[in-house]
Amino acid sequence: MNSKIFRLATVSIFALSLLVLQCGIGFSQLENPDLPDREGVKVLDKTLIHSAFRVDEMIESNIYLKNTDRRTDSITMLNPSIGLEIPFYDNSFSADYDVDIFLYGIHRTEDHIDQRARALAEINFNDFRLSVKDVFRIYTDRAADEDTNRIKRATNNLRSGITAEFDKLGFDFGYTNRIETYGTDDLIYQTITYNDRDRMSHIFDATASYRFLPKTYALVENDFGIVDYYNCGEVPGSWFYEGLVGIKGEWFSKADVNFRAGFRYQQYEDSNMYANKPYLGPVMRGGFNYYPTDIDTVSVQLERTVFESTYSNMNYYDVTLADVKYNHKFTDKVTAGVKGAYQLNQYPTSTTVNGENGKRYDNFYTLGTYLRYDIRKWISVEARYDYKQKVSKFDVYNYLDNLVTFRGTIGF
Repeated sequence: MNSKIFRLATVSIFALSLLVLQCGIGFSQLENPDLPDREGVKVLDKTLIHSAFRVDEMIESNIYLKNTDRRTDSITMLNPSIGLEIPFYDNSFSADYDVDIFLYGIHRTEDHIDQRARALAEINFNDFRLSVKDVFRIYTDRAADEDTNRIKRATNNLRSGITAEFDKLGFDFGYTNRIETYGTDDLIYQTITYNDRDRMSHIFDATASYRFLPKTYALVENDFGIVDYYNCGEVPGSWFYEGLVGIKGEWFSKADVNFRAGFRYQQYEDSNMYANKPYLGPVMRGGFNYYPTDIDTVSVQLERTVFESTYSNMNYYDVTLADVKYNHKFTDKVTAGVKGAYQLNQYPTSTTVNGENGKRYDNFYTLGTYLRYDIRKWISVEARYDYKQKVSKFDVYNYLDNLVTFRGTIGF
C-alpha cells in the first residue's frame, strides 16, 4: 500500500480509538438500505451488533468508460460488513466497517478492494449536544467526473460539532478536517503528479435556525475553509467562504424539505503553472420528499458546488446536479422505483484537446430502475438496471454505459 495511504490509515485508526476511549457517544443508526428493517443482536445487555453480507452479480457494457473500443465484462462484488452501537445513558457510540471486493470475469487486472470505516460519538447535555464523526475510506475511483481511469485513493473526514436547540432558536457549530491522498505518482499536467494533489482542508461551519412553524425551521449557514496542497508548492492552495439560507422540516402535510442556497467565493494562490481565476457564484444543496400516498414517494435533490480539479491546469470545476427518484411499495415486502439525474460540470478556462480549443464541459445523463423483495427482515433480493451517458465538449471524454445488477443480502 502507498506509504501516504498507510499513514492516513494509522491516523484514522488512532482517531477512532480516541472516540471509543473518550466518549460515551453517538447513536448513528447503522442503517442498511438493503435490509431496512433489520434489528441487530443485543449483547452485554445494551450493546447492539449488526452484520451483513451482500453479493452483487453485474454485467457492464463499458467497463473502461471509453468512447471507442468498449469492453463488456461480468463483475462479482462481495460486501461483508459489521458494526456496533453502544448506548450510555443519553449518550452513545457507534462504529462500523465494510469491504467491497470486486472480481472481474475476464479483465482480472481490474480486480480491487475498497474499504470504509466509520465512527460516531455523541454526548448529550441539558441544553446542547457534542458530536464527533469520522469516516475513513480506501477506494479505487470507479468513474471520476474528470478521469475514467481507476485511481487508488484514501480519504478521511473528521468533524466535531456542538448543537443547541431551544424553544424556537437552534445553533450548530462545527469543524471538519478533510484529508485526501492518491495512491499513484502518475503525471497529470507537465511535472505535476497525482501525489502532488494530496491535500488537507480545514472547514469551519456555523448554522442558526429559527422555528417559524410547528415543524419548520428557517436556516442561515456560514462556512469558511482553507485548502492546502502540502506536497507541492506549484499546486495553489485556496480559501473559501460560503453563505447560505434555507428551510428545513415538514412544511406541508405530505412533504418535508431540507434545502439551502447562497453563494461561494474561493480565492486561489498565485501559480506559474495553474489558472488563477477565482470562483464566485451560486451554491445550493438539499431537496424535498413528497408523499402523495402512503405507498408512494417522490424525492428531488439539487446541488450546485465546486470541486478541486485534477484536469490539466484547472484549479476547480463547478457542478450542477438535479436528481429525481420515485419509489412505490406494492406490498410490505415488494418495492420498485425509477430514477433520473442530470449533471453538468463546467471548467473556468480554455484548454486544447486533440487540436480543439475551448472551455471543457461535461453533461452526464443517468436513468435507472429497480425491484426489491424483502423476503424477511434478514434477507432481501434486488434487480437493477442503470443507463449512463456522458457528452463532453471534447469527444474523447464521451461514453455510453449499461449496467445490470442482481443483488442478494443477508444479515441482522
